[in-house]
Amino acid sequence: MKIININKLTALIALFIISVIFSTGAEASCRYTAAGLLDTVSGNSAATVHETTRGIRTDQCSDTPSEYELTFYKLGICTANTSANNLSSCQYILNTDGGITHRILKGTTGAMAIPKFAIEPGTYSHMVVLMSNKLGIKHSFTATNSVTGVGSSAGTSCWTSGAGPSAFTNEQFTSVHGETIDGELQLITCGTAAASAPVYSYEVINKLTGEECSDTWVAGGDYFSMGAIGNGSAEVALLNLTDGFATSCEDAAKILWTTTLTTPYVVTAKSIFQLNMRTTDSVSMDFSSGSGNNNIMKMGADPVQLFLAVDPD
Repeated sequence: MKIININKLTALIALFIISVIFSTGAEASCRYTAAGLLDTVSGNSAATVHETTRGIRTDQCSDTPSEYELTFYKLGICTANTSANNLSSCQYILNTDGGITHRILKGTTGAMAIPKFAIEPGTYSHMVVLMSNKLGIKHSFTATNSVTGVGSSAGTSCWTSGAGPSAFTNEQFTSVHGETIDGELQLITCGTAAASAPVYSYEVINKLTGEECSDTWVAGGDYFSMGAIGNGSAEVALLNLTDGFATSCEDAAKILWTTTLTTPYVVTAKSIFQLNMRTTDSVSMDFSSGSGNNNIMKMGADPVQLFLAVDPD
């Protein structure tokens, strides 16, 4: 077995790599003015922001967060499909019960603290990632017009001020990461002065299909096929704390993400590995859909974009 001669995988945020999101819709990037201001309407509206994909005003758009926090448990390459939660064919770059938490800062290059690892030479047709379903966002922005945050705070400068966690379905329940907040509670503060120091605001990905926890849970927990994603096709499921399939929002603790590769990885004794991460459009700027206010509710966390590059030479 060959010990690979690199023990830290570099996280390069500025590269173009595959998209991994849990919604079936296209990215709806927020529109900014030439002066760098988020394009918002003046006054109350059910469609506060402008998103560029459809060229319309709506209550949500996607942005690049100032910081993104996620926890990895496993990162491996495999000779068989792992979507059924059988990881016996995998060789691991990272494999830890406690998880490694990594923070990605916008516009920077960093390194994830991964111990030395060993990969057997061979051809690997799949990649697997096991990560926490609790994702963290730290973000701030300045808008063209005043919006309203928590406690009726109002202004053009807004920042994440509440840790939550919120739920992907906006429901309140007891998760393995603690009690999630009511979907009507705001996690953003706004003001007339420059943005204060933002804090990490967390979201629990508690459902992949359907819109509520009561929606059907199948034998494989909650499974979603994302189809083609650039370097292959992706399948996602939710697992519990002991790595079995989750059976409810309450016991969902981890995300199992399988990629069937279009071009398999070929590993030799001289291979170098590089993990690329990109956070473009990985935060959902969620405003109220009510026409009687211009409230901003939270920064929803969408999964980052990942690509593992293997140089066989």
